[in-house]
Amino acid sequence: MDTPFGRRLRAPLAASRTWTAVVDGLEITVTAKPVRHLRLVVHPDGRVRASVPLRATRRTVDDFLGQRAAWAKAQRDRMLAIQARQLTDGSTIRLWGDEIPLMVAQGRGGGRLTANGFRVSVTDPTDTTSIAAAIDALHRREARAVLHELVEKWAAELDAYPARVTLRAMRTRWGSCTPSTKAIRINPELASHHPRCLSYVVLHEIAHLIEPGHGPGFIAIMDAHLPSWRAIRAELRRSNPA
Repeated sequence: MDTPFGRRLRAPLAASRTWTAVVDGLEITVTAKPVRHLRLVVHPDGRVRASVPLRATRRTVDDFLGQRAAWAKAQRDRMLAIQARQLTDGSTIRLWGDEIPLMVAQGRGGGRLTANGFRVSVTDPTDTTSIAAAIDALHRREARAVLHELVEKWAAELDAYPARVTLRAMRTRWGSCTPSTKAIRINPELASHHPRCLSYVVLHEIAHLIEPGHGPGFIAIMDAHLPSWRAIRAELRRSNPA
């Protein structure tokens, strides 16, 4: 049976080391290499690459790419949207709800938060991709620095403890929860908003460990622990994750 990626072969892919797959208009560079798991990565410049085990069959790779295509497209769109920002010396970025100056200089020092703003040193000051990556890294560092404390706070109050909490960039969600595995994912872009937003999302996802849906039980939990949650939700809804 033919697919958009070519004939579905049962043989391993060892003979075909690198090729290009197009899934719903998304171009993906696939490389077969000595790895154990299939992995899909979206780079800051919008390139999408997949690494697959040498012994993976074409059917396995086709299925994997098909399942992950929508996510990859959303991530690519996010990356390209970031690139489109006016990320130049003298502009501003958001951090914990405040606008702070962005200082861009030539160099190799990466990004550093100072009393005067966020200073980024890049080889080419006009390279918005590198600047955007430094801003993303800042948001991730800032979110990670307070995430553990927030998780402990709300988990103790609700007596519901996640098995794993990770930071994951998401196009359409500020957070997500899989109750069956007790895994929670938080969007690091929340570090661009007021701290109350991150706290609300952490509570929201931990509440789903008790109430998977958004019915009366879930609402009762939110009302009891964070009466202002509706206003915070409305605040976030005015800004899409990007």
